[in-house]
Amino acid sequence: MTKRSERAPADPTVACMIRVDGHEYCIDPAGGVADALGKKWTLPLMGVLGNRPVSRFSDLEVAVDGIGAKALAGRLRDLEALGLVRRGPLRTGSRRVEYSLTERGTQLRRALVPLLEWAAADETAGREPTGRRSRPSPS
Repeated sequence: MTKRSERAPADPTVACMIRVDGHEYCIDPAGGVADALGKKWTLPLMGVLGNRPVSRFSDLEVAVDGIGAKALAGRLRDLEALGLVRRGPLRTGSRRVEYSLTERGTQLRRALVPLLEWAAADETAGREPTGRRSRPSPS
């Protein structure tokens, strides 16, 4: 058995590429989007933001059940830095702000639909959905 230190270094192109039907796709061509999507609360937040034209911070806290203010602020900052979320004043002269998806955020949200359809089909095939625990049925 070869020790880890004796192995050749990993090829980074293999780790960041998906090869399908003779085509290569970079897993994260946008740099950081995959990381952001992998963080807790990002997908529910993208869902809520896409279902409304605009949302205030407090509205998002209520809509994304269980998220704390610190986590919400962090996710919003991450998504804004990636150009997926727009943060703007609620009205002229107001200190309050509202959030909405940018066009890029809307495009990403639409691109997630096939993945969600795949996950739903997998669930209906009798498999336990990954990342969620089944809840006991009420007696």
